Amino acid sequence: MARFILDKSKAIEQYSSLKHLGEVMYNLKTNPAVGKVLQKGTDARFVVSSAGGLKHVKPARVCYLIQGEPMMELKNMVESGISSFIVDNENDLAKLTTITDDIELFLRVRVKEHTVYTGKYFVYGIDWRRAREIIPDIKVRSLGVHFHRKTQNIGEWDLLRDLQPLLSSVLSKIDKLNIGGGLPWTYVNSKPDLQAILAKLETVAHELDQTGIKMVLEPGRYIAAPAVQLETNILNSYDNSLIIDASIYNAAMDTYLFNIRLPVQGETEQGHKYLIKGCSPDSLDIFRYKVFFPEQKNPGDTLTFLSAGAYNFHTNFADLPKIKTELV
Repeated sequence: MARFILDKSKAIEQYSSLKHLGEVMYNLKTNPAVGKVLQKGTDARFVVSSAGGLKHVKPARVCYLIQGEPMMELKNMVESGISSFIVDNENDLAKLTTITDDIELFLRVRVKEHTVYTGKYFVYGIDWRRAREIIPDIKVRSLGVHFHRKTQNIGEWDLLRDLQPLLSSVLSKIDKLNIGGGLPWTYVNSKPDLQAILAKLETVAHELDQTGIKMVLEPGRYIAAPAVQLETNILNSYDNSLIIDASIYNAAMDTYLFNIRLPVQGETEQGHKYLIKGCSPDSLDIFRYKVFFPEQKNPGDTLTFLSAGAYNFHTNFADLPKIKTELV
């Protein structure tokens, strides 16, 4: 039966590799199982964006991303011990600061993106021009700016250039800059230059340090992806197609959402060519359209997908079973 294999030491290693840059938060939506490992093995805090997610994390380690929660729900969070929040609109900002000012608050802003895909993602956060106007009047214990590009961000890492029009006027007012998520990982069809990206982040951290501002990162995918493998079994083989006992709908929604193609353990550049299909008859249920192995694959053989830890959540499509995660 298919299973996820979560390497606890790898998750902690990935988290620890970024600690020198600033504070590292883990966004629980990336993979809650990885979040549980980090909660036990590190001092990480966690970005949570639903009331249901709060049951997984101690209140003192939560940074809650508000999106329209009622006033009473926010009061209950504060009373439970949650004192760190992210807001991306003025309505939620007004509600929260009415309840208390003894909080760490990140104001999510949006600035110009440099990509043809801007229209799809450029909708969250307060416009930087408006943020520049309201930041001086926000009175809280600790104020930060939250800035998020997109998941698997390969090219847009000139953060200080893009934020300069905002930061130049509010530097003295903020304590932290949360650059959000987007730190990528390597897949078959997406191979970012991680060393170059990390070098840019080193520069950002250094320049912020000169101004007394602390950098915060939310590298969910960078931590979760390499820490998890998806081990599957071949159910059928015909016409150079392999049917496995998992589906993108219960094991790899990242494939559909962001066109991420997972590498397979043991694959080569030539040899026996296969199409790998999920166990549903849906035409989108394709893990890989073309993968080569040095040997022929048969029913009963195991196929293991690497870097399978990000956004591998289960859906109820076709009543597919939820795949269990085993720790090693």
